[in-house]
Parts: sequence; structure tokens; C-alpha cells
Amino acid sequence: RFGTPEAFFAGHFVANYCPLVFFEGGRNLTPDKLPMAEQRPLLAACDAHLRRAIETLEPEWVIGIGNWAEKRATEALAGLPGLKFGRILHPSPASPAANRGWAEAATRQLHELGIWRD
Repeated sequence: RFGTPEAFFAGHFVANYCPLVFFEGGRNLTPDKLPMAEQRPLLAACDAHLRRAIETLEPEWVIGIGNWAEKRATEALAGLPGLKFGRILHPSPASPAANRGWAEAATRQLHELGIWRD
């Protein structure tokens, strides 16, 4: 669709809400699966970081990749004026829908949101 990374990033920015990785027993442990006592301060720090990034960049849209990411973004960014929120399918290998053409599904969802046109 874009041809080069430069073409994509001319109009898009990608940020990971929580750029940390946690493992338990050799398996990835996502932030929502951490014990609540550990989750609260982590999410507070991630919320603050996301809010600062969005206040600085002033995008029109924030797109969560998956339900959890969209929920975190809407909570962290509550009250910021003029911001639109959306969601696309998460490309998890555990998701049957993602395993049946994630790129096509994400493209369709971005078109449906009105972010991508043509």
C-alpha cells in the first residue's frame, strides 16, 4: 500500500502502549494478566506516557490494535479534545480471525473508520 516505510510514516505514527515484555514460565505475560498490585502502577505509567505522546503529537485518530489497546487508550486519553478512537484486529497467533488474513482485515477496518480512503 505505501511502498516504503517513509511513505507510511509520513502520515502515521506507531507507539506501543506498554513497550515492556513480561515472562512467566517461558510464556509471554501481557499486562492485563499481571496481578492487580503490579498492574496498577504499570498501567499508570503507560497511561501517562501515552497521554504525553498524544498531547505532543496531536493526532486526529488513536487506533487500538485489539480491544484491550482501544480500552486503555480511551481511558488514558479521556478528556483530550477532538480525538477520535478506533480499533483494528490484533494480529495475535491465537486469534482465528487474525490467522485468516490479518492485513486484509486491518485494511478493511481502517477503510470503514474512514482513516484510509481509495
